[in-house]
Amino acid sequence: MRSFGKRIDGLDGRRKALRDKVVLAASAVSLESSAAVVVTDVSSKGAKLLGKELPSRGASVLITVGETEFFAKVAWTARDECGVTFETPLDASMISQIKHDGHWSKVMGVPGAD
Repeated sequence: MRSFGKRIDGLDGRRKALRDKVVLAASAVSLESSAAVVVTDVSSKGAKLLGKELPSRGASVLITVGETEFFAKVAWTARDECGVTFETPLDASMISQIKHDGHWSKVMGVPGAD
């Protein structure tokens, strides 16, 4: 299993889009499962999810952060993590919106979170 964890989507397994580290509350729903997840990084092309009973590799998934929904495909899975590739790349304003809507303080109703 020499290739375990190695990215296969570019030269040397390197991502083409830089990802921002985040901690966002979200849900991931596929035909086979539904899970509350934490988005741990995000870019215009994809994200990493953390959670239990995540969809399997190749599954189409609807990800919801706050009131924003978007479709993705699971690119890889490992234990309680998976990487997804967005069906349509997210623009900067969409990334900003999901960072706001999914931020833990907003989700938990902490005063001043808006």
